[in-house]
Amino acid sequence: MKILIISQYYPPETGALATRMSNLAKQLQTKGHDVIVLTEIPNYPSGVVTPKYRFKLFVKEKYNGIKVFRTFVCANPRKTNFQRMSFYLSFMFSATIAGLFLPKVDMVIATSPPLFVGVSGFVTSRLKGAKFILDIRDLWPESAVYLGELKAGKIANLAGRLEQYLYKKAEKITIAVPGFRGRLVDKGVPDSKIINFQNGVDTRHFQPCASHDELKNSFNMGNKFVVLFSGNHGLAQGLFTVLEAAQLLKEYKDIVFLFVGSGVDKDRLMSTAGNMQLGNVIFSPEKPHQQMPEIISMSDVCLVPLKNLQLFDNALPSKMFEYMACGKPILSTLTGEGRDLIMRSNSGLSVPPEDAPQMAKAVIKLYNDRALKASLGYNGLLYVREHFSREKMISLLESELLNFSYSFKQNSNK
Repeated sequence: MKILIISQYYPPETGALATRMSNLAKQLQTKGHDVIVLTEIPNYPSGVVTPKYRFKLFVKEKYNGIKVFRTFVCANPRKTNFQRMSFYLSFMFSATIAGLFLPKVDMVIATSPPLFVGVSGFVTSRLKGAKFILDIRDLWPESAVYLGELKAGKIANLAGRLEQYLYKKAEKITIAVPGFRGRLVDKGVPDSKIINFQNGVDTRHFQPCASHDELKNSFNMGNKFVVLFSGNHGLAQGLFTVLEAAQLLKEYKDIVFLFVGSGVDKDRLMSTAGNMQLGNVIFSPEKPHQQMPEIISMSDVCLVPLKNLQLFDNALPSKMFEYMACGKPILSTLTGEGRDLIMRSNSGLSVPPEDAPQMAKAVIKLYNDRALKASLGYNGLLYVREHFSREKMISLLESELLNFSYSFKQNSNK
């Protein structure tokens, strides 16, 4: 098949979406499909265009063997509603225009959020006579309203109508979390239209690293017990609770909390940690994706926190699979599906969301019981290799798409 993937974020940009889509593109191409990616000029997460692409409106290149078309976006820090909307809408328009000049394809896969990428995907699919697949990683605009990124009102209502329209127009909808299926069916989406495409992890890249003393020393952590959070320092993660837990553990001089990554809340987190005089908290800039297995491996406990919102009952953050693949125990505030998976795999401890005393208590439990820490980490490693390898997830998706493509052609020939 000839497949066009439209994703607002793509490497060299970092984050869960860029990783999910780049792995999809690479593995589909490895399986013999002709893959094209349409994405933005790199600027995420800083909001500053990467020097290599500065002052360019459109770039055509091969990136890691994949044909990638990069198009204009109104790059900015996305700290206000106006900035966020200009960022999302500018890519929607530029990607739709760029789609006019792309080769003919059999299938367009557009990933949301941002939901506006779905508009580019739908229009491009119709222009190319291709099937339209909408990939749903989060339910938007519902999640944006919950997090305060979008105010309830006319704009949110319009976005909700757009959501319903795209669900109707998509030939298939792939979902990152199984629990989304029931939510979509409640919104009127036929169950037969929905395909599971869960987050997973590249287990060939993410695996335990034996030697990391030099890296640990570069963070000035020596032999300390490291509690790691890596990834987006955003509105959803509830990271101020982690700072409160760190404050409760200040007397433990050999426990340190390490934050690796960036996001809209990072400056405020650093300022808050300074005001709290937290000498046991270290902030690090975002690191290259290829370095993360070593950073995870040098840690003792890995955090998967989220705010206390019903919205996150179905959450399965991709970072938890990376932690498990590196053999590290998880300390999560997940509820619903996420907590069930951790219990089922016996790969970590769960505490209530935004409960700093319980989080601190769980850290001490793993600090004092190193055998438990090792056992939970090993359980997670075995479980993720069996059930959540990225290669397995994409192979299952490919099979579904091939069956759908064949059925579509058969029906078209009748």
